[in-house]
Amino acid sequence: MRVLKSGICTIQDLGRFGNRNRGLPVSGFMDPLAAKLGNLLTGNDSNAASLEISRGAFSASFETTCLLALTGKGYTAYISGRPIPFYHPFLIKAGEFLQLFPKETGFTYLSVHGGIRSNPVFGSRSTHLASKLGGQEGRPLRAGDQLPVTVLPDENGQRIIDYLLKASNHHQVGLSHSVLPDYTCQEIRFIAGAEYSWFSGEALNLLQSSGFRPSALSNRMGSRFTGPELKRIHTAELLSQAVLPGTIQVSPDGQLLVLFADAQTTGGYPRIGQIIQADLHLAAQCSVDNVLHFKQVSIENAENLLLQQEKQLLQLKRDYYLYFS
Repeated sequence: MRVLKSGICTIQDLGRFGNRNRGLPVSGFMDPLAAKLGNLLTGNDSNAASLEISRGAFSASFETTCLLALTGKGYTAYISGRPIPFYHPFLIKAGEFLQLFPKETGFTYLSVHGGIRSNPVFGSRSTHLASKLGGQEGRPLRAGDQLPVTVLPDENGQRIIDYLLKASNHHQVGLSHSVLPDYTCQEIRFIAGAEYSWFSGEALNLLQSSGFRPSALSNRMGSRFTGPELKRIHTAELLSQAVLPGTIQVSPDGQLLVLFADAQTTGGYPRIGQIIQADLHLAAQCSVDNVLHFKQVSIENAENLLLQQEKQLLQLKRDYYLYFS
């Protein structure tokens, strides 16, 4: 694959785990659910590296026929002028061009059968820009980059390719709307954070009864959400404590700071909550036009919701591969 035009585009996988004691963030997909669906559609393991594209047009050419899928939100796609639907597997032939044009804020994932074969760093191909690790020399992709992709399809991938090579089958297989991420959802569930009790009853009520809008000041590290001021009753200074993707901090002016994939390993603002893993993709894909509402759930509910999501993905994977057998 040769990159011809790139807005903000990086190579990502599920992340770099087990290195937070070294100060290395997890990184990885901002929207892991969308990326997992893209890898499912292309016959990959869920951790296969994909391209995460945001903020700007993207185009690439291919030297061989490849099995691809686009997931997430924010873009429209074309091959040689033909519109390409999201959440469908499709083939691009040698010499053809894939073009993506932004239509709204969001992260789009380009999955390729076999994954993007960049060199792993600390067990992950994810790009972390601040430390210049992973991906393509630890930086965003740029025009002229050539990315290695597999040319040896495995059994599942070959079945999908054989099916799509029949002209009558183009775009006739894709995921049902019932299993796609609902990016219109405005409710984000969270569990209480370590400093939850530092806030007044009024502030805790406002957290769940008010709407919060993400600001334009956002990136892969996190986003500031504007809303009513959340006042503290405990005003002592907090020593730096562990934070994670999904941690909800409260700044000195009472506004929310939500951390995402490239979140630092420690922070000094009080942690009022932690977005549950099953909903983190919705918060990451939220645009400045959205207003989010937070709902507290128990740890047990958070675990059950994630388990349910993973079970659904596993069943979907079984059904999808069975379709081509």
